[in-house]
Amino acid sequence: MKNIVIYEGREFIKYYSKNKEEIEYCNKISDIYLTKIYTTDKRVYEDILNFQNLSKNISIEYVNKSYLKNFLIDISTKHNWIIYISNNKTNMIFDNLINIPYKFFSDIFEFDNESFTEHAKNKLIYNELSKYYMMSIANDTNKEVSLLQKIYEKYLNKKEGKILDCCCGVGRHDYILANAGYRVTGIDISENQIQTARKIHNHTNINYYIEDVRNFKLKDKNYDMAICMWTTYNYLSKEQDLKKFIFNVWNHLNNGGVLVLDSKNIPILDKKRVYSRKSCKESLEIDLLIFKRVVNNIQNSKYFYFINDKTKKHFYSDEEFVRFYYLDEIKSIVNGYFDIVDVYGNFDGEKYDPNKSERFIVVLRKRGNNR
Repeated sequence: MKNIVIYEGREFIKYYSKNKEEIEYCNKISDIYLTKIYTTDKRVYEDILNFQNLSKNISIEYVNKSYLKNFLIDISTKHNWIIYISNNKTNMIFDNLINIPYKFFSDIFEFDNESFTEHAKNKLIYNELSKYYMMSIANDTNKEVSLLQKIYEKYLNKKEGKILDCCCGVGRHDYILANAGYRVTGIDISENQIQTARKIHNHTNINYYIEDVRNFKLKDKNYDMAICMWTTYNYLSKEQDLKKFIFNVWNHLNNGGVLVLDSKNIPILDKKRVYSRKSCKESLEIDLLIFKRVVNNIQNSKYFYFINDKTKKHFYSDEEFVRFYYLDEIKSIVNGYFDIVDVYGNFDGEKYDPNKSERFIVVLRKRGNNR
């Protein structure tokens, strides 16, 4: 059975006639899931039929009010999940019906005086959903680690040594590096992520610690390389927080040590994106619907988790904010501590093109002595 998205017609007209740019999301959803607009009002039905810029993938249906209950029951039995986009919760509650409001993004400006890190601390995927992390992300960890190894060998002129993974998450990079002979320390602010890392990516060459990258102080201050992967340093949306992180890393590296900062090249991304990701493992199935918007140098993401676990259904909603730092900004922030020695545009190691590259991977080399 597939998922279906349904809109109540009267609300659809009311909302989208005032927020025409948001119809992009509606049309993009219809490329992923069966999408239907229904109404019990014939006049509204006629209005929707004449609605401009509506995708041909979206079906419009008039439903007699007396048949509405049977209409929803019929949908609930034919589809895995019903995603009901409405600002008013329906009285027809089914296990597989999820209410999502039209305006589901938070206000970016509420973080004017606060780092995105404070919001990220409470992300479900870093807390109670941590056990689903590896099933929820799209990645090629082997390719990512391969580039890290090439950077290590190029700038440190050796094949093994000590690596500090900042914002290590569940340790997916650390495990492969440890198997390759590196001694790795992984730190993350999330207790759940560290617990998951110790469970699924445990290795004799790895030590995991619960630490905030803005103020960590490890006994070992002789690392050859530090890494921060997968757009996580971008939670440090306040420059003073990023500066604290940079100094802490500088203070834990050997002279000439290397820091790798990896993020998506956010400015070139579509301003509005919708896509889904599905993964299965034994009796567990996760269907993840993702909405993203880019506002200037900030990416705001909304994640809807539809989880079938044996005979039970679970729904979770999560959100994320990250700030993109341009190359000139990073140069200014690291000044006096690091030199930028390379910038890659993907994990294949191709040079960064700000107008084309998929990723923004900055390689920095430590200057000066430990203080």
